[in-house]
Amino acid sequence: MRKNKYYKIALFLLVGLLIFTQVGIAKEHEDVTKVNISHRIQREFKPEVANINVEVWTLDKELDTAYSKTTASMNEVIDILKTFENLTYSTTSFSVNQRYMDQDNDKKRELYYEVSTMVKVETSNLDQLGNVIQQVIAKGATNIQGISYGLKNPEEAKNKVIREGIKQIMNKAEVIKESLQKESYEIARLDINDNYSIYNYNYGVMRSEAKGAGTALPVPEIAPQDVNINVNFSAEIWYK
Repeated sequence: MRKNKYYKIALFLLVGLLIFTQVGIAKEHEDVTKVNISHRIQREFKPEVANINVEVWTLDKELDTAYSKTTASMNEVIDILKTFENLTYSTTSFSVNQRYMDQDNDKKRELYYEVSTMVKVETSNLDQLGNVIQQVIAKGATNIQGISYGLKNPEEAKNKVIREGIKQIMNKAEVIKESLQKESYEIARLDINDNYSIYNYNYGVMRSEAKGAGTALPVPEIAPQDVNINVNFSAEIWYK
């Protein structure tokens, strides 16, 4: 009997404690004010590297001729690229395709071959970019597929912007706390979405029209565009 009595007492105390705890938690939640904050920050950085895609393209009725012209011109392009410092390159594509083309005043379609080689060029010396473009076109490049500006370490730059953005969110949270006359706050949830935007500048020439222009081509003056980093924040703040 005594054991049953103690068991009932212990069970009663446990139930009472649970009820008291739940009431306390409910009361605490009643005193919590939840506020959602959206915040966006953008910062600009001076570009540190630039990329261009250089293409050599040939169209001819004879496959051997198209292949030989493209290969010879690309070899010349590679040779001139080797003379620049702070520059790297890599072949990204080599393609051979057939194309049927209509002839003038003739319904007959003739078979042509087009051969293309693409090289990606990257340089950390932005001052020489215009000269690189001029030289590769003079040596036979038939297309420059844009310029992309970037940073050597974009993650480090993004982290810098994120840290600054979180400080701004905390400043907002402090303003709201004072306005609501609350004693404290905590960040219950924080979502971060960062975006690293490179800038593309298109500088193109007509395919098969540049070969033979030689050094008579003018050097384009290239003005690098800043790199933008955007970070969007979504936070849930609990005030007590």
